[in-house]
Amino acid sequence: MRAEIVSIGTELLMGEIVDTNSAYLAAELPKLGIALRWVSKVSDDPEMMAEVLGRAWGRSDLTLMTGGLGPTSDDLTRETIARILGEQMTVQDDLLHHLKAQFASFGISMSENNIKQATLIPSSRAVANPIGTAPGWWVEKGGRIAVAMPGPPRELKRMWVNEVAPKLKEKSQGAAIVTKTWKTFGISEGGLNQMLAPLFHSTNPVMGIYARPDGIHLRAIATAPDAAKARALMEPMDAQVRQTAGNAIWGLDDDTPESLVAERLATRGLTIGTTECHTGGLLVNALTAHPAMADRLRGGIVIPSATLLESQGVPAGVISQHGPASAQVAEAMAQAARARLGAGVGLAISGIQSEGAGEDPVQICHVGFDVEGKRSSLRLRYPSRLMIIKERVVVQALLELLRLLK
Repeated sequence: MRAEIVSIGTELLMGEIVDTNSAYLAAELPKLGIALRWVSKVSDDPEMMAEVLGRAWGRSDLTLMTGGLGPTSDDLTRETIARILGEQMTVQDDLLHHLKAQFASFGISMSENNIKQATLIPSSRAVANPIGTAPGWWVEKGGRIAVAMPGPPRELKRMWVNEVAPKLKEKSQGAAIVTKTWKTFGISEGGLNQMLAPLFHSTNPVMGIYARPDGIHLRAIATAPDAAKARALMEPMDAQVRQTAGNAIWGLDDDTPESLVAERLATRGLTIGTTECHTGGLLVNALTAHPAMADRLRGGIVIPSATLLESQGVPAGVISQHGPASAQVAEAMAQAARARLGAGVGLAISGIQSEGAGEDPVQICHVGFDVEGKRSSLRLRYPSRLMIIKERVVVQALLELLRLLK
């Protein structure tokens, strides 16, 4: 099945909103064994929409549309689909009743403009949207499928997971799909691609490579008549990736640095406390993102300025001798975090300092570790923008902690 994604909305073309929906759907389609061939964005102009959606309908087995299902005059996805297929939109009594009940539950009256959200064409059926007022459309005609989904990411993801993806999976009955993701750090995308070059020529499983904030991901998809055969196809590739990438692989599939840190802390019966001077709370925020960390995290100290290091337990002599952005201070911060928060592990991120001249000097940051009294540090260099540096430091701090906790 060849698929196409069309994101609809003038705001997407003006840079007001980033199109995260296309990226989400593009990552989901391979799980269903559906090949994505095209991604388009189009404004709310009716003629442009008719051109783009008409082209998608003509060349793709599956067209996924996001946006344009609201009640306003520039929400024209339904009207455009009806125009392309030459069918008439009519109001459905059951949809209208449900829509009115939704507005009543909100305590507000429904505008006449919203009535068009209760329409269908003969080739369509409504797709439930319990967290929004815009139901989706599932359209089938002439062996082709088009699905119109709402633009708000929360509504789209809920509709995709609960309504659309299961229906598409039914359409691909007779084929089992197995996916596997290897997450690596410390090897460049080009280096990993070169190391595993023969695997990228495989057609089943098919492999892709992606750069992510937490490293380079390898993702493979195997298709077979049943799950056992699909897994059997995946096994040789899995063995080759593990043998070649080795210790660079830090996680698989849905693993995250924080989830693995939580697991290893639990395995060793340890808790953790953090202090961060440069990342503005991103470190402790990452740790709190995983539910299992609730029993492991003793707290996090966020220092907005290096002038406050001494007040948080870092000896003044260490600061004056080595400077606030140093390995010694990072280790002292980790030790202080462990002691002050009563944790088994202290993790700290120092301040940042520039090294070199010119418009883009190298930025230096240190991460400190105190694992049950054994202290160490990691020096990180980034020729990059400040916000990207902060995110990368947090990821590398957690991945290095994983190594130390083995």
